Amino acid sequence: MSIDLLIQYISILIAIIAVIVARKELKRFIPVGLFASFYANIVCYVANYFEWWEFPIRVLPGVRDISFTTNVIIVPILAMFWVRYSPMSRIKWTLLWTTILTGIEYLAEKYTNMIVYHNGYNWYYSYILWLISWFIWYSFHKWFYKDGKPH
Repeated sequence: MSIDLLIQYISILIAIIAVIVARKELKRFIPVGLFASFYANIVCYVANYFEWWEFPIRVLPGVRDISFTTNVIIVPILAMFWVRYSPMSRIKWTLLWTTILTGIEYLAEKYTNMIVYHNGYNWYYSYILWLISWFIWYSFHKWFYKDGKPH
């Protein structure tokens, strides 16, 4: 097993354990996780069309357009945690999470084959994408639970 696959399996394990530990607090945030996965898949299909990035080493080799680990496991869980635990000062919270995740993505792109950038795409585009995504997911959550009830 390659180090790339090992990193992905460990990431999946950590994400699942985090959800199990916080499951009672995260139930209300499942819709935002599902929306984040849908959103991430659309972004990946667009990126695939423009050949901005690819995922040479994947947990599911037959799925070529998206990273199953990222889009189906990591992003939804991160979105649920981010929306659940974001303090009132969301700008600092967003900058912190965006910086950490872009840093991880930068290291993954530079030192592994989990993601490879093409056609001028670079880490700072990912930074902007992460930054905008948090607010889109948070806005979805606020819309979904408008008046305290799901729509």
